[in-house]
Amino acid sequence: MKRTRALRTLLSQYKLLAITAVLLVFMAFVRGEFFGVENLINIITNMSINGILSIGMTLLMIAGCFDISLGSILVLSGAVSIIALRIASVPVALLLGISSGVLMGILNGVLVAKFKINSFIATLGTMVIFQGATFSVTNNKPVATDSDAFQAFAMHNVAFGIPRLVFYFVIAILIIWVIARFTRLGKFAYAIGGNIEACRRVGIKVDLYLIGFFAISGLFGSFGGVALASKIQAASAIFGDNIGLLVIAAIVIGGVSLSGGVGKVGGVVQGIILIAIMDTMTNFLGLVGYYQLLFRSLLLLGVILYDVLSVRQAEQRLERLAVETLRRLERKEVG
Repeated sequence: MKRTRALRTLLSQYKLLAITAVLLVFMAFVRGEFFGVENLINIITNMSINGILSIGMTLLMIAGCFDISLGSILVLSGAVSIIALRIASVPVALLLGISSGVLMGILNGVLVAKFKINSFIATLGTMVIFQGATFSVTNNKPVATDSDAFQAFAMHNVAFGIPRLVFYFVIAILIIWVIARFTRLGKFAYAIGGNIEACRRVGIKVDLYLIGFFAISGLFGSFGGVALASKIQAASAIFGDNIGLLVIAAIVIGGVSLSGGVGKVGGVVQGIILIAIMDTMTNFLGLVGYYQLLFRSLLLLGVILYDVLSVRQAEQRLERLAVETLRRLERKEVG
């Protein structure tokens, strides 16, 4: 009984890694070249940008909100950094691009916290605004740069052919993990996501924290946007299509509840890895476009169903335990 319970707990914590392992074993038999060093480096490099965005939105979703505009923040910040290169140095251009996301995040936070607009509706509106601004500043065309120093920001090889971008992703994971695990900001994210009204009653400055979570999400979104612009030396308003939904999918697959209050950074990392492996696997198998969306959707649906069933089983176990406890108390009273 104890072994079964321990196995169930272990499977619940690492189910995404188990699914990833199954996919990797499948690819080992079907396409062995999938495990080439160059391809593996490409996988971790390509997943790093979406990974940075997902990690950055994790606290926001734990707090019970989400940011649909993240893809538009990504493209606008990238465009700002490249356009700034025309009149400023690389460090200044990077700073302008990254800081622009903080301002956009604060705007989203004010709309949700102060004006009490649902986060989906508010960020859906700002998504259109930010994308429209990107079309405006780029004159409806991609903008590009040939600056090697700008490209080095994301793609300079640090060790073993691994670019800086991957290390940025690792640093992002560590930062948010420390915040979620050891700081008051992280604890309040769980508290606000669990019961926002109770937090207000005990004096927690909910509005201020919500704006802060949106600002953090915007910061990581713009950092990812500048990193993407640095990687490909270009920016365009169409680069951010569906990124916001993909990021939310990775976070939900990783175990963060859409209603807030539940989730771990480690689970989100597993979700990011699983989606990256799936995307690369479908490319290797020649299944692209709608097939990728189909695989992602089926995966998301499967994980959500698993979580729903797990929660239901846990509730049933608690009910049985409560009934057994009541019966024991009744027997003692009768005795």
